[in-house]
This record gives sequence, C-alpha cells and structure tokens, in this order.
Amino acid sequence: MNSSFMHPRNPYRTPPDFKELALKFPEFRKHAKQKLTGKIEIDFKDAAAVRALSTVLLKRDFNLEVELPPDRLVPTLPLRLNYLLWVEDLLQEVNPATEKIVHGIDIGTGACCIYPILAARMKGWHFTATETDETNYKCSLETLERNCLQNHVTVIKVTAETMLNGNIDTSHKYDFTMCNPPFFDSDSFGPKSRSDKRPLPMCPKLGGSASSTEIAVKGGEVKFIENLIKECQELKSCVRIFTTMLGHKSSLAPIIAFLKEAGASSWSETEFCQGRTTRWGLAWTFFDNFKVPKLPLIRPKNNGKGPPPLNYIISAERWSNKGDLTVACILMKIIELFNSLKMEIRKIKDKKDKKAIEFIARENTWSNQRRKQREGKRNADKVCEQPEPKKAKVDEHLLDTQKDLTFCLKGLLLLEETDTDSIKLQMQWIEGGSGRESINQILQYMKNHLFEK
Repeated sequence: MNSSFMHPRNPYRTPPDFKELALKFPEFRKHAKQKLTGKIEIDFKDAAAVRALSTVLLKRDFNLEVELPPDRLVPTLPLRLNYLLWVEDLLQEVNPATEKIVHGIDIGTGACCIYPILAARMKGWHFTATETDETNYKCSLETLERNCLQNHVTVIKVTAETMLNGNIDTSHKYDFTMCNPPFFDSDSFGPKSRSDKRPLPMCPKLGGSASSTEIAVKGGEVKFIENLIKECQELKSCVRIFTTMLGHKSSLAPIIAFLKEAGASSWSETEFCQGRTTRWGLAWTFFDNFKVPKLPLIRPKNNGKGPPPLNYIISAERWSNKGDLTVACILMKIIELFNSLKMEIRKIKDKKDKKAIEFIARENTWSNQRRKQREGKRNADKVCEQPEPKKAKVDEHLLDTQKDLTFCLKGLLLLEETDTDSIKLQMQWIEGGSGRESINQILQYMKNHLFEK
C-alpha cells in the first residue's frame, strides 16, 4: 500500500505493518512472505491474499467481521475509504454537521456491503443499498447480521434493468448516492479471437477476483452512468448529491457532457490515488439552491513515494578525456563500474537522450575499498601458504548468503540530456541496504572513481 494522494483522514496513509498482522492473524500469516531484505509482503496479484488482508484489516481497525466469497470482487480498503471521506467532505461543505441523521444510497453494494458497513461503523450513517447479484445480496445480509448493523443498513435485491426507480422510497430524503460501476464494456471485454491469449483485464488490477457482471457491462461505465443519470432526473427532488467512482479518466468528459444535457445544476470531480491505482470521482446535483463544492486535491511534493532522488550534473569539464559527453557513453562507463562492484543491472529505459537502469547490490562493495583490497591480498597470501579446508569454504559461502539476506539494496539510476554541455544524473533509492545513505555512498564512489578523479 502506498500513501500517495490519499485523503488526509485515511488511516492507511500509514501502511499497515504486515509483520504485525501475520503474527496476530493466522489467516493472513499463510499468505505473508519474507523478502531477502527481511521485509514481510504479500502477492497483491493473488486474490486470496488480498481477500485475507481486507478481512483482517476490517476486523482489526473497524471491529467488522466479514467473510468474502472467493469468486467476487475484493474490496480494497484504502480506495473505499478515499471515496467515503470525499463524500463526507462534500456533505460538510453543503450542509455542515448537525444532529440530523445522514442517509445515503449505495448502488450495487457488492459482496459485503463495504461502503455502508464502513460508514455505519465510522460515522453512524444510515444506508439503503441495492444489489442485483444473488450471491452478493446473501453475503451482504449475512454481513449485516453478523455485525448487528440491520438498524443502519437496508439491502434491497433489484433487477439489472433499473438501479433506482421502483427500488427507493421516494417519500424519504437522501443526502447522497454512491456507485462503483463496472468499468469495462462487455462487448469488447476479453480476447478478440481464440488465438488471442492475452489475460482478461481485471478490476482492480491487484487481487482481481470478480464475477464478470461486477467488472463489465454493455457500453462500459460511460453507458452505465448515463443510464443512472436518466434515473436521477426522476429522483432529483429526493437526493441532494449523486456521486460515482470511475475507472477511466477518459470517461469524465462524455459523462459531464451528458450531465449538462440532463440539466444538472452543478458538478465536481476528484481523483482517488492509492499506490499505483488511480480512480476518479464525480458528483452532481439537480438542486439550484447550492453548488457541488470543488474540493482541492492534496498532493505531497514527492508523490509520497519515499525519499527524494539524489541529483548530480555531469559537466563537460568533469567528463573531459573520458569519451563523448553523451548519455550512452556515460551509461556504459557507469555499468562497467557497477559490474566491478558486483551489482546486478537491468535496463528499463533506452532512448537516445534518456536512459535508466535498475541496480541490485547483494552486499556493500563500495565502502572502504582500499582496506578491503589489503585484506583480500593478505587472505590470498594465506591461501597460497596453506589451502583452506573444504568446510571453511562452505562456512564462508553460508556467511555470504546471510549477508545477502540482510542487505540487498535496490536502486534506480537515470541519465538525461539537459543541454549540449551537461548530462543530468539522478539516483533513487527503492528498498534495502542502509536506505538513502547507501545511494549517497554509491554516488560519492562514482564521483571519486569516474567523474571527479
């Protein structure tokens, strides 16, 4: 989980401690794996692992007992909370907190009624939730009963032909609607032919276990929301703010154009970003006595992705007598240097004016090089005088392996042309080693042995 762009009140801006979860919850422990660095992680492409993570977080952080079916969409909590907290901000701007009960509508509530149970537990809100899928409907009822939330949430089984009309009590007033529509078009969903072996697009990309109706619908999310907007017009006096999540930024423009045609008095959009997954939110109203507020996005300066990179300018003066001042020539020299330091190299960008590599160091080979060389020479002399027994070599190998397990630095190096007289070098720590300090040491080693010697 990455905290980039998360809502300021989202508790997962600080990622959960997987080691702590593994120790506390056996159902999560079986999906936890230890990396070479000692860090505990899970495979986010494994739906069972993501399901276990969501289940234990709901239990630990919200006192919610939830059982998620294996063939339905797994609700990831950071995204769901981002959406809920944005809705809360909209309501706060339109109608500051009072003693009145907040009542929302969740269109297509899913396998465990995730938005209603979170809002009920956190905020005491009330919900009317609709669902077309029989499995999701039964699981949601069981979830409400298991957590004693029947007085806060009502789930209604509906048909696919109508989302709101005929399903909602129009004598009541509702503060908002929420909707997480199927993102994909069922007509273009999946391989185009028998020979097309590309995997099906999954939603979400991580932990993609879902039924086809949860992730694809005829016409995709644009058509789905257009149909919702048509129904909204007949209920516009009952609901103050309508909202939806979108899986594609390209869907915003056609839906907003349709809102204008439908006579919406105001609308607002936002962005939900959690780690590598980005979604968009859209809110609108047909009321003339208020406008849907446009809330600012709060973005950390470095995108929340760890420490900022180290920068260094390679000038023509520093590179004199070493070859051409080009990205290709400099990268070749750097790779030679990294190879001498026993690093593993992988190219990830290869353009004429911009090149990038990912490097992995299993041990620190760049600090105190002179001392290490002297020790190496003394050890070589000892070997010549008296060969080491076989067992000693095995023990040394085991020692090296243990060293690898505790270090394993991974970093990124980028070279980019800035002008004719200089090249920009950027180094970014990814994980392991001694953190950013290791990257700083490697850059200093490069200066001493390549750029400024």
